[in-house]
Amino acid sequence: MATSALADHPKVIDIPLPNGDFGQGLTGWTVEVSPTGTVPSGSVNVVNGAALIAKGGAFHAGLSQGFEAPEGLQALRLRLTQLPQFGSTGSFIPEAFDVHITGPGGFSVAASWRAGASSAANAAAAPAGFNFGDGVTFSNGEIRIPLEGIASGTGLTFAAALVGAAADTVATVALTDVVLEVEEKGEPPVPDRVDGCGIFRDRFQISHGVAGIARCALGQINDTGILACAGGDCPVPGLPGQDAEFGRDALAAAGRLNKLGTGEAGFDWTKLDPDGEELPASAPAWACVRDNYTGLIWEAKVDDAGDLGHFAHTYSWFNADGSGNGGVSGQADGGICQGSPCDVSAYVAAFNQLRMCGASDWRLPTRPELASIVHAGRTTPALDSVFFPLGAGWYWTATPAAADPVSAWTVDFNDGSIRTELKTTAGRIRLVREVR
Repeated sequence: MATSALADHPKVIDIPLPNGDFGQGLTGWTVEVSPTGTVPSGSVNVVNGAALIAKGGAFHAGLSQGFEAPEGLQALRLRLTQLPQFGSTGSFIPEAFDVHITGPGGFSVAASWRAGASSAANAAAAPAGFNFGDGVTFSNGEIRIPLEGIASGTGLTFAAALVGAAADTVATVALTDVVLEVEEKGEPPVPDRVDGCGIFRDRFQISHGVAGIARCALGQINDTGILACAGGDCPVPGLPGQDAEFGRDALAAAGRLNKLGTGEAGFDWTKLDPDGEELPASAPAWACVRDNYTGLIWEAKVDDAGDLGHFAHTYSWFNADGSGNGGVSGQADGGICQGSPCDVSAYVAAFNQLRMCGASDWRLPTRPELASIVHAGRTTPALDSVFFPLGAGWYWTATPAAADPVSAWTVDFNDGSIRTELKTTAGRIRLVREVR
């Protein structure tokens, strides 16, 4: 991979739209259902951290938010936690899910998916499948819409909606994590003097872990691990703005990213012993792995069929707490394992009794947390195999499926894909806790 032009690229940062993760319900969003009073009614509700749009008998159901284009705007991204579901009767208005970015006059400012249309991304029941405008991408449930060249201060509106005939009542979709990609202005950091949070420190301080993990790191999102550009060495003429050209991975490839630990690409890991003490990266055995950028600590699996933490043990999804199970508790003791009943709640309880790495607050990770360790530059496993050598296969998250309460979200570390599985299915587990 060529890196000679890397220093010419400003740093791209993510700026969420206000309440872009729907952590405050629908505050800041405009809900649009037309007509109202249909049976069943169209609706937009926040379920398990995502905006769930149900068209019902309405012709249109969706939500929108206006914003001013910041200086250096590059793109808008959103994540679909539930792909569009349709049940079209084949009527003259086929069901569809549309994503629009419009300007002050109501006209599209993003490439449309066909001539004369305004949506940057569209999924339709007939003909089935997604349609995208030029440059729009869809990967691992995330839609990215390029928006370069829009003047700072321009009034824009993001809108996502389901449309269709009144007779087609089953269409649903769920979305979250609406963010803007923006070029950060200012002088680039001095090489070898920036840590994972963009904090300037002396090399001695960083190499010796002075101040430990900076508080700004906690809750940050890892880069993808992709170091190669499609079409040749980065940057590729005619194919600008590729993943490998920006972010922590690009800084690491250029030798400009200092880390508290080590790891492939932009990842920054530290091995921990059973008491939670740091180990060198060369240690042949370890109990946990600390992510020095997100502030999460991960269980390390073992290759021993008689051990509670054996990597190949499987568990059904079970949570008796109605506030966190999406309305369906799941299946108790439905896997194949040793050391505990074979469901996720029982495993969490048994593992916490071990006080592994000096802690008893281990839990099942959420969907975004588990996805944060996916290494998209690798497959089978899609993980940094030096720190997670037994990580292939799919793993449960704590996140139930918003529109399908008998299912929950999983992450497949064979290829990094995110999907739902029935809670009665037997899957693997990797627990997590937060740095305190």
